[in-house]
Amino acid sequence: MALEHRRSIVLLTAHSLFGSAAALVRLEFESYVRGIWLLFCASDPQLENFKKDKLERTFGQLIEDLERLDAYNAGTLSNVKKVSWNVMNSFTHSGFYQVARRNTADEIIPNYTDEELLDALSSADSFGILTAIEIANMAKNEALTREIFARGQEYFKNAP
Repeated sequence: MALEHRRSIVLLTAHSLFGSAAALVRLEFESYVRGIWLLFCASDPQLENFKKDKLERTFGQLIEDLERLDAYNAGTLSNVKKVSWNVMNSFTHSGFYQVARRNTADEIIPNYTDEELLDALSSADSFGILTAIEIANMAKNEALTREIFARGQEYFKNAP
């Protein structure tokens, strides 16, 4: 789902549907975190509950569980949530941030700055790269994992 959301964000942005693209950034982040939590942290009973669409963990608890693992203990996920969660929710749920970017002085039209659009696309790219790395890891394809990681590093070194 995370990769599909990322592709949708790019497609929507290309068609100037910025509000919908911004709304999907949170869903992409959430899909990534839930996916890796299910892979690395979920117990058998939790997996069975998930199959019934019941997950008795908050999103914050999923991140806490993940950050107990060596691979995620840098605090990056909790930092993204701390810094961006309220804004991501506002865009996803048509809150103030979303509504404020739907108005100009004279009309109701998308009114996003280039910086806001680049930030949304950069976030989507970050989550997409992390997701692709995890999928390559699941496939036990070390060469592909290294290639995605290297391309990700190159991308962010040259990102605007």
